[in-house]
Amino acid sequence: MIDCLKCVNSGCCKLDVEVDRTEFQRFKALRLDKYFETRADIFIKKEPRYNEQKEILNKMYEANFAVLKKGKDGLCVLLDRDSMKCKIYEDRPKVCKDYITDRCTKIRKLKD
Repeated sequence: MIDCLKCVNSGCCKLDVEVDRTEFQRFKALRLDKYFETRADIFIKKEPRYNEQKEILNKMYEANFAVLKKGKDGLCVLLDRDSMKCKIYEDRPKVCKDYITDRCTKIRKLKD
């Protein structure tokens, strides 16, 4: 697990994290889907008259199917605020795994 306290920026924990439908299904199997909101649900909240079209919307949003929720502080809901570590580090979304900056590289080298 990476110690995010060493990261002054906390850049990855501020990202807008989107997952495709396949990755969302993986989180659903891990019972972590409650931390996401589907694009269809977001759209229907704004436009309730399209509620009957949810399956069409789900197909339309296949590539950016769901968004990881954030706390009131703007940080990822899966960031433990006490330890400043990711609660699901090993299972985190692909975009989080792929996120890299020079700062992250240095922190990861300290971990190894």
